[in-house]
Amino acid sequence: MTGITPDTKLNDIRALPEMADYRKYLLYSAKDLFNVSPFDDGSVRDLGRIGWKPEGIVSGLDFFLKAIRNGRVSRFFVYPDTDEPYKNDVNLIRISPATPDGSRPFIVLCAGGGYQSVCTLVESLPTARHMVREGYTVFLMTYRAGVPEAAVKALEDLGAAISFLVSNAGTLGIDPARYAVGGFSAGANLVCNFGCAHIGWKRLGVPKPLCLFPVYTVIDLKAEAARNENGGFAQVMLGEKWREKLDEYNVAEPHRRRLSPLLYRVRQGRQSRASRQFRADEAVAGRSGRAMRARRGRARVPRLRGRHGYGRGGLAAARSRVHGIHYGKDRMTGMRRQPPVFRSPASESI
Repeated sequence: MTGITPDTKLNDIRALPEMADYRKYLLYSAKDLFNVSPFDDGSVRDLGRIGWKPEGIVSGLDFFLKAIRNGRVSRFFVYPDTDEPYKNDVNLIRISPATPDGSRPFIVLCAGGGYQSVCTLVESLPTARHMVREGYTVFLMTYRAGVPEAAVKALEDLGAAISFLVSNAGTLGIDPARYAVGGFSAGANLVCNFGCAHIGWKRLGVPKPLCLFPVYTVIDLKAEAARNENGGFAQVMLGEKWREKLDEYNVAEPHRRRLSPLLYRVRQGRQSRASRQFRADEAVAGRSGRAMRARRGRARVPRLRGRHGYGRGGLAAARSRVHGIHYGKDRMTGMRRQPPVFRSPASESI
């Protein structure tokens, strides 16, 4: 064990020598959102006050530190030749399995944070723990957040990251044509945008992903804009001229019709027994949920219920599948079909 517990102070974690190259990117924001309590002087347990699960954070950190000490973690800057503020922070943290399986796709994970931050510590790390143990090479993405037009710039960053990985596939030991992209909340919106050819992978000039898995995502920006006369989250995502970009980045329609390849687990509300109508959760307008529910149903992807939130999986998390991975987070999904490269023993537990 690494000695990390829920009572460990965050500053003590940041001070670990192994964290020197990574501490900035575990909770990243251009706005220095994490230089205040409890992020500055609190413990892991204190993060529970904002809805994050200390058990998931501890398990992710324990896994991450062990991987660092075993020489299985490395960092790559996506724009190595730029001095532009925040763009020069965009990076990928690779975590390799103990026994790499070259037949498996690599996975890029994009944590959320309302496009104001990238909360890798509480979403991507606990997730990566299960994927890496199944033999997948995982890249944790830090994209620009807390900047104007954050969604537009984040999508540019994800395209640049995939291009970097494809260009360096031989050195990295990955198959450039076989990859999946997953994300959470705002990171899930980024994944959905990337999956739409008109603004995503095709426009960015990178290979089509094998699979996408957005978790508690937002895709209906018109619904978000309707919640606030100033655009609300749509304005955060698209900037002051959000109205001009709303149709282009409102990916609800493409996702209703034809998003492929597909793997969904989303929850944007719950169904009332009385009204049988989708009600909005605390973070995302219900129309996003209805759009994703319809697409998920046509693809025969099973639904798992759960609230919108960060890192709710942990030691007692429900067992489910992502590409046949037993995934220790309580809001993920199965998929329509399981290619052989994704299979894992049905008897294996989290």
